[in-house]
Amino acid sequence: MKRIFTVISLIVIGFFNIQQTKAQEFETIVTSGITDANTYLKNYMNPFAASLGNGLANGWYNTAKPHKTLGFDLTVNMNFAIIPDAASQFDFNDDTYNNLRLANPSEGSMLPTFTGNTTDTRLEIFGEREIDGETYNFEQEIVAPDGFGLSDLPGPLAVPTPTIQLGVGIVKNTDLIIRYTPEINVDGLSFRSFGFGVKHDFKQWIPGMKLLPFDLSGLVGYNKISTTYQIDETAGQFAEFGASATTIQAIISKKLLFFTPYAGLGLNIVNSNFAMRGDYVFNENTNEEVTVTDPIDIAFDGSGGPRFTVGARVKILWVLALNVDYTIQKYNTLSVGVGLNIR
Repeated sequence: MKRIFTVISLIVIGFFNIQQTKAQEFETIVTSGITDANTYLKNYMNPFAASLGNGLANGWYNTAKPHKTLGFDLTVNMNFAIIPDAASQFDFNDDTYNNLRLANPSEGSMLPTFTGNTTDTRLEIFGEREIDGETYNFEQEIVAPDGFGLSDLPGPLAVPTPTIQLGVGIVKNTDLIIRYTPEINVDGLSFRSFGFGVKHDFKQWIPGMKLLPFDLSGLVGYNKISTTYQIDETAGQFAEFGASATTIQAIISKKLLFFTPYAGLGLNIVNSNFAMRGDYVFNENTNEEVTVTDPIDIAFDGSGGPRFTVGARVKILWVLALNVDYTIQKYNTLSVGVGLNIR
């Protein structure tokens, strides 16, 4: 079975071509134990999950001013949560593994994530195996899986996250915002997304603030994507990747004719997960075949936190709006959007 890394790339990396050696390296890590394999892959893929999750939390607004009742905007945003250079490596800690360790600690403990480069650092799989009723200690050395060298590409590295949303004014200076993508199926790969948010002008409730020459609102938004890839439908093998982002923000803006600068301060809560379901046979064509059920089940977390956004919107032809903003957070994010806006 040489396709586990290919499936991970399809669901998580986004259709990179995987070298055969990478598949073999990771397959060997899986045979060392499910717990170790999940711990290693979580560290290896964390920059992707964090970039995608932080991207989902962006693009909710381009002004603090809600629509009038039944006013609306239809906006398309592209968000780029920039992966920092430091995320091209992770610190391999022997204490977090059961049957995996550095073969030579003097080589260093920093190993590449998927954005990193090649490595010569060796890992050692160790433990006990039973052969013909006898228990034997074993050790096996492998070279740690390489990264894809993405950190060497020119310019910032990010996972593009597109969002399409409809905002509608309801009552009391409140916008209801919906994000929705119907299920899309292509060659065994399905994708769907859903999100909703509420933006409300709270300046109206504070005595004396209504007359101040700016808009001030609060926003709460939640966005979730789900992806499934059928590896072998007959055998019941499939992979799942999902990510969700919740953002809570205070927004301020000031309209100046056709130009509206805005800023936001708040918090993100980001979660992602990746799993492979079904029974899989590893080390085919050897005398030590291993069958593993549901080999991968990873929950990525910890990439959210406080955020600060600054940006601007420009109106063109009265109803068409262009916006760009930059968010300072754990994974700094650039957002660019265009929308149809009817007040």
